[in-house]
Amino acid sequence: MGAQQSLIVELEDAIKSGSSERRVETLRRVTDLFLNDADRLNEAQVGLFDDVLCHLIKRIETKALVELSGHLAPIDNSPIEVIRRLARNDEIAVAGPVLTQSARLTTSDLVEIAGSKSQQHLLAISGRRELEEAVTDVLVERGDRETVHRLARNAGARFSETGFTALVRNAETDESLAEKLGLRLDI
Repeated sequence: MGAQQSLIVELEDAIKSGSSERRVETLRRVTDLFLNDADRLNEAQVGLFDDVLCHLIKRIETKALVELSGHLAPIDNSPIEVIRRLARNDEIAVAGPVLTQSARLTTSDLVEIAGSKSQQHLLAISGRRELEEAVTDVLVERGDRETVHRLARNAGARFSETGFTALVRNAETDESLAEKLGLRLDI
């Protein structure tokens, strides 16, 4: 843990005294280092990258966070705390890729984000390859028409009885939604 703490202290010094460009360049270098070896890293090593990247992203502008999100979202063992922070970012350009793709987000993470973030965040979540009932319940309850329609088309979305009942109720006045529900194989 001492070496990890030492590296964090060194990075913090570079971040505090460095320019915005230097911070972004450092973020890119650390991200590239992670991406080059991601498939060979164990959880402890990923945890080290998590600590380093969490410190770096505290003072990084949105454009660099968008880039980071795009790089980390499809990686199955991405640093989990970084993924969680990116997913909760108010800027959908930052949060979107992670919300749609990251396997590191838990059902609890998704339920919490869906319960508190914007319609754009909900729309991104509705496009995930797989969605648990707890998540779809929140999306059906809070989501606008576009989110609900995307959810109805999502073959990987699983619905509770309550969620499905709400969808059917909405479909009574929305012919397009009724058609999408009718095409689902799980009905």
